[in-house]
Amino acid sequence: MKPPKRDFNYEKVLEGDFQRGVIADIEYDEKHKFTFQETETICPAVRIVFELDGYKFPHRSRWMKFNYGEKSNLYNKYLVKLVEGAKPDMDFDIDNLKGMRVKTLWASKGKFQNLDSIFPLDAKVSANSGNEPEEAVDHEGEETLV
Repeated sequence: MKPPKRDFNYEKVLEGDFQRGVIADIEYDEKHKFTFQETETICPAVRIVFELDGYKFPHRSRWMKFNYGEKSNLYNKYLVKLVEGAKPDMDFDIDNLKGMRVKTLWASKGKFQNLDSIFPLDAKVSANSGNEPEEAVDHEGEETLV
C-alpha cells in the first residue's frame, strides 16, 4: 500500500497589502533542527502564531533561533519593530507580545509564504514589560525595601 498524496493546499495570505491581525501565540521547540549549508544545528527555537482578520486558519512565522542577538532574525525582524527600547540580548519575555494587534506583509517563497514585515497597530510593547521591579512602599516606622 502507498501512502496518500500529501495536500500542499493551504490558506494563502493576500500579498502586497497589509493584513491586520493579532499575535495569538508563541510556539517553542527546545530541540529544533536547523540546516544551513549542509550543517545541522540543534538549538531552542521559536515561532509566532498570527490570527489574521478575515482568515479562517492561523498563520505562522518560520522557526527562528531563540536568541535576541543583534544579527538574529527574531531580534531584527520582530523585536525591533514591536518592542519599545529593544536592545540586543535584552531581558525580555517574548510572551509579552501575545495579544498584540499588528499589521503584516507576506511574501511567497516557492510553495510557502513567509512574513516579510510587521508593524504594531497601537503602541509598541515596553522592553521592561513584566521586568519592572516592584515599587517600594514606605510604611510608617518600617524599613523600605528596594
